[in-house]
Amino acid sequence: MASFDVLVIGGGPAGATSALLLARAGRTVALIEKAAFPRRKVCGEYIAPPAISTLHSLGIPLEPRVRRIAVWANNRSLQAPLPAPYASTLAREDLDTVLLEKAREAGATVFQPLKALALEKSSSGLICKTESVEIEARTVIAAHGSWEPGALPTQHRRGEPKASDLLAFKAHFRGAAFDAHTIALVPFLGGYGGVLQLDDGRATFACCLRRDALEALREPGMAAGESVFRHALRASTEFRKSFENAKLEGPWLASGPLRAGSRPLYRDGIFAAGNAAGEVHPLIGSGISMALRSASLLSPLLDAALQGRATYAETARIYEAQWRREFARRLWWSTWFARLASRQSRAAALVARAPWILTLAAKVSS
Repeated sequence: MASFDVLVIGGGPAGATSALLLARAGRTVALIEKAAFPRRKVCGEYIAPPAISTLHSLGIPLEPRVRRIAVWANNRSLQAPLPAPYASTLAREDLDTVLLEKAREAGATVFQPLKALALEKSSSGLICKTESVEIEARTVIAAHGSWEPGALPTQHRRGEPKASDLLAFKAHFRGAAFDAHTIALVPFLGGYGGVLQLDDGRATFACCLRRDALEALREPGMAAGESVFRHALRASTEFRKSFENAKLEGPWLASGPLRAGSRPLYRDGIFAAGNAAGEVHPLIGSGISMALRSASLLSPLLDAALQGRATYAETARIYEAQWRREFARRLWWSTWFARLASRQSRAAALVARAPWILTLAAKVSS
């Protein structure tokens, strides 16, 4: 059985960044990721300015090029400038792959594809059981996301579907025609979508809506994501115009139910990072930024604890205080903006009277 200082469960932005930073600090790190990379994932693929800064410090430079934010609602196209420093875009399959490779280069041992099945206490920490190997670590970072159920203490148990469940979908398109420097919000009844352009010319359409709204609009025999896409096309003249010649590239992806809000950051030797720690509504585009930042907060604290300079309980208290100071405002604003966006007419009318609200939204959510 292999033994490490830290075991990270999940190879997305929060997990890979945690492994990278702790390996650079001299800790022995194992990382388990259940999927083979590169793999596509539901994500708006918006990289906010704080995330650009973090990625640069990790050796992954990005060009800030998203300078405007727009709302496409009904027959209106409303725009406002984004505050500097500007944002960027990056496909999740590319971001996750390069971050995990950086962690590997720093010395982290990566087990992939391999799924964590259970965690058990041991005399020196925790033992992770998988299908083929057991891994012992002094402490564990759960960075497995928020929505997929499982047997780990930080994963939720699958419950009965609820009408209020928030479901997410994403697809890439070729041939969409809109300003590459703009990110657009498409509000529609029951949810909202986001549109941006990647460096390779593909357009990303990512959306969220309530389960009851999906059931009401879903067309028989059609993928759920495609049904939502067509619903969004009917809700916005500008969206229809931008995507009238666009061609779907690859299958629709789905995830959820998403659970915006905070979760326990520590329990029994297990720390949570990324969406496993807390999640904002995707509307404000802070998911990747929060994942990277939570890893950046936790890693030096955990390194100090592993050196004996603090107990895990003390580390958890400091981490929670820092996490809430960083993210409590984003959680509140994301809920407010999501409620507004799902009321299409009200959102368009408000932004039409005060376009600066778009700039404010981007600023307070960064």
